[in-house]
Amino acid sequence: MKKIKILLYLTIITGIGGCIEQVEFDNVSFDTNLVVKAIITNEIKQHTIELSRTIPIDSTELSPEKSAFVALVDNVGTTYNFTETEDGIYTSVNSFGADPARSYTLSIQTSNGQRYNSTTEKLPEDSNIDDIRASVENDDIEGPFIAFKVNATGNSTDGSYYRYEYDETYKIKSFVWSPFRIRVLSNISPYNFDYIPKDPDIYGEGFCYTSDTSNSILITETKTLSQDQVSGFTVRKVPLQSYIVGQRYSILLKQYVLNQNTYDYYTLLDKFSDPSDIFTQTQVGNIPSNITSETNPTTDLVIGFFEVSSITSKRFFFNRTDITDAYYDNYTDSSLCDEFPRPLFNDGFGNSPLLELLETHIFYDAPPVGFGSPPGGPYELILKQCGDCSHLGSVKEPDFWIE
Repeated sequence: MKKIKILLYLTIITGIGGCIEQVEFDNVSFDTNLVVKAIITNEIKQHTIELSRTIPIDSTELSPEKSAFVALVDNVGTTYNFTETEDGIYTSVNSFGADPARSYTLSIQTSNGQRYNSTTEKLPEDSNIDDIRASVENDDIEGPFIAFKVNATGNSTDGSYYRYEYDETYKIKSFVWSPFRIRVLSNISPYNFDYIPKDPDIYGEGFCYTSDTSNSILITETKTLSQDQVSGFTVRKVPLQSYIVGQRYSILLKQYVLNQNTYDYYTLLDKFSDPSDIFTQTQVGNIPSNITSETNPTTDLVIGFFEVSSITSKRFFFNRTDITDAYYDNYTDSSLCDEFPRPLFNDGFGNSPLLELLETHIFYDAPPVGFGSPPGGPYELILKQCGDCSHLGSVKEPDFWIE
């Protein structure tokens, strides 16, 4: 029976996601292959390389490869040593950037003495991101969406290969917001409460900021075009009604220029990230790596790739009102936010309905005239998820944020 390479782990290390139905596997053979994630760029920085081992398909914990020796060697004999800064994560001792005039080889020796070497890789020519644009588009299946597209200009007369990653941050507005909060003065009978202004450094001002990273392979090429220009390549699509693009949105786009071997690797990886391909005769272990074992190159296979790429980045801000006035769905079901209970301070039996509800609700409105006078509680409450978005992100603006 063919050995099933562990697609689940490859999915984790490359950030590729997918929802598939759980399947039970019995008597499946398993190889503990070395997994390498190594991307070296022209950025002057301390680069990192991640080493781990494949894990059984039913495992939930990663298996970092510890205590390895990791180094890069260039074609003029310079060695760039890496040290283990976290389990399985190796950071270059010194800052450096890949030089287009040099070529690089990755060398790994694991704690059990196994040696691995990569092919020699060279830095491709760089490319500039010209701009990022947002537009409303429509798909017969997906419906209307906002597309974020990149335009870029390369420097190669023969065209280039490109890969994109992004970090996105979006602003969320609380469904209902009050600048005040209830303070509990006494949580035993006789119960006592008051209301005070919220500290904006702690509670914010009714907005939250959530950040995510791309989780799919985004590649394109200009080799088949007359010019080395990327024109209107879609890097992100968000449904028009999504709260992600309901207020203000920012995307930091990273553009990698690849060599052909790296592009071919990502092309195959993209194919096998499709859940429909999991059970084909060609398994994930058949995706070739440019890293091989010195001792057992045919049986001791490596998963991953040593990538040397040039990188540029650009940040783009977008306001929904710039291109549409269409309604968007809030982050929570508005029907859950219709009721505003006004619980009693004391129910006459030694209990405080207000105190109990404060576990799941927050203060919404200022107290009415006659506050504190029975019967009836003076405070109007709303579900926490309706009046507080902090479960979705930080209440503080990111340092890079610009309104």
